[in-house]
Amino acid sequence: MVDSLQSLAKLFREKSSFVVLSHIRPDGDAIGSSIGLALILKEMGKKVRVFNEEGPSDPYAYLCGSIPVEKTPVEPPTDSPKVIAVDCSTRERLGESFLRWGIPVDANIDHHPDNPGYAAINCVEAGALATAELLARTALELGLPLRADAASALYVGILTDTNSFSFRPLRPETLELAAALIRAGADPETLSWRTFRNFSLNRFALLREILNRTRFAAENRIAFYRLTADLYARTGTTSLEVENFLNYLQLVETVQVAFMVEEISPQLTRMSLRSIPAIDIRPVAARFGGGGHRCASGARASLPVEEVERQLLGAIVPHLLPGS
Repeated sequence: MVDSLQSLAKLFREKSSFVVLSHIRPDGDAIGSSIGLALILKEMGKKVRVFNEEGPSDPYAYLCGSIPVEKTPVEPPTDSPKVIAVDCSTRERLGESFLRWGIPVDANIDHHPDNPGYAAINCVEAGALATAELLARTALELGLPLRADAASALYVGILTDTNSFSFRPLRPETLELAAALIRAGADPETLSWRTFRNFSLNRFALLREILNRTRFAAENRIAFYRLTADLYARTGTTSLEVENFLNYLQLVETVQVAFMVEEISPQLTRMSLRSIPAIDIRPVAARFGGGGHRCASGARASLPVEEVERQLLGAIVPHLLPGS
């Protein structure tokens, strides 16, 4: 890791143009890490743009003041920038547009345990609770400029991926990094408010519909719901607006595993899973070719949504703890 950090520092200091990309369906860590790193590079006098396959993410638009998140173009920029991937476990999850560029990833900065190291420089630390945590530590260790706007973006990345500093194992070092970001200008009250209390009326209507559709199984130890195109159409929302909705299912004290399935097409289904700390949900996602973290994983399967739902229920039950 030390060698890769030094290589990363050399890349940052010697090159003049960069693009920063994160995974499809970006969450708070993906956006926060992308914007935070881009702002650091900009402060170093570099030319930098932030791309994502999905384009801007409305819930985190407040972080994107001077550096917007752009939809990844079909063609790469003409100035041959260095490509930095953040919070992305595989090259494929950077999106189809980037893959069409046919160019390598120069640096891969991530905390997912299943990241294979697909770049020339790989700064991957599975022990970090967020990629933003890894970036914040890197900035401090390398003496990179960390102004209030970059500190705020990285703070949001840590805040969201730790579920407001509640996920295990929450180490003292994570809180110390958060404190360093606050000293650099991040305002925890404002950032928490804007991150978690930012629902439009349409998004609230979507949540209400989802909660009404939620079903329970295995003596109420599993909670799940299904997303369809008609649901988005009826509420005037998109699939990007369901981030963290599984957290509401986990408010039920008996629920050990919560999952959702989304119909992408009649033969393609996306799934997302959450579990209590005592249950490692990764093996369930792996059965469908997916992965992620111990308590938060996902996958896509070339199967109808009803079949994925049925198989998931069967795959989850053996991992459940005895009911109370």
